[in-house]
Amino acid sequence: MRFSRLLFVFIVLLVAACSGLAEMTAEDASQDVELQMEPATPSPTPSPSRSPSPTPMLTRTPTALPPTITPTPPSLNLFIAEELRAGVLPRTYIDNPCTYLENRWGEGKSEPGTIVVPIMFHSVAKPGREITDPSTVSMAYFEYFMGRAKELGFETITVDELVGFLYENQKIPEKSMLLILDDRRPGVTELFMPYLEDNDWTLTLAWPTTDATGDDLWARMEGLAATGRLDVQSHGHDHIYIQDYTPLEDVQGEIYKPIEVIETHFGTTPRALIWPGGNFTDPALQMALEAGFKVGFTVYSRGPLMFNWIPQGAEELEMSQALMVLPRYWSKDADIALEQALAIGEAARENAQDIKRDELNYLDVYCHSSQGE
Repeated sequence: MRFSRLLFVFIVLLVAACSGLAEMTAEDASQDVELQMEPATPSPTPSPSRSPSPTPMLTRTPTALPPTITPTPPSLNLFIAEELRAGVLPRTYIDNPCTYLENRWGEGKSEPGTIVVPIMFHSVAKPGREITDPSTVSMAYFEYFMGRAKELGFETITVDELVGFLYENQKIPEKSMLLILDDRRPGVTELFMPYLEDNDWTLTLAWPTTDATGDDLWARMEGLAATGRLDVQSHGHDHIYIQDYTPLEDVQGEIYKPIEVIETHFGTTPRALIWPGGNFTDPALQMALEAGFKVGFTVYSRGPLMFNWIPQGAEELEMSQALMVLPRYWSKDADIALEQALAIGEAARENAQDIKRDELNYLDVYCHSSQGE
């Protein structure tokens, strides 16, 4: 009897012990799962009644570094000139930043800050003649300007040189100007000749090639061109203003006819179209490019030209081809134009030096490396 009671007590104690062990094991397993799901949560404080479960070893996946952010292409870090009038904005025309930087910093290229000042001349009034329109300057002012340009160190370039500069930043004088004489003005052309000879300059003729040109005038202009001082470019054929309503046949005549005529009389192919009256349309720009023209000029006075930097107003900014709507200063403000251009060129030169390191780094990392250099 006594033995049976002792056996009963032993069995009860054994069952209780097993039950407690099972509860502890389930609780510990629950903690392990919780730790694995939330590794950042500290282990719970162990109960004084038992030893704490060992902290499990967690395997962490290394955090991936954020991808390198490609910097803004340097061609988009546009230099803004304070000297430009309100409403005039600089515009780029080279989309590929690598192409831009290769030409900007390449060996044998024009230095940053190199400027071209296109100036539009029409008539020069003889002493005593009353001046009644803004396109005419006095003889005294004409002579003053020519001397001032020389004094400031400006040199002329041809349209071919301008094209090489604008398209590929080919080397030109840092202070360049394009003297452009509009319309059929042989007398004014002859006024320029002594300055062209003395300074080794050229004059760009914006020449309408109308069929009404007489043989005597052709002979006179061909003789002047033979000196090598004239750079003859197109100013249309019959000087028809190109508007949205201008008949297509007339637009074609203004663009295509001068090419053949200039080649015949001067032996050169025009690469610039000085828009008659300064009027143009976007389809006309496209047609001019198809005809082989590389640049076009308006009558808008906006500022100087720099490589991949053309100052333009609202009318030009609406056009698809920046190089076909280049600005020109008017002759009555020619001396002011030179001063403004020099200030803009100097500011652009300083800006280029400030960002040169970043641009060269971009060229090396994102251009040369991608080309396997």
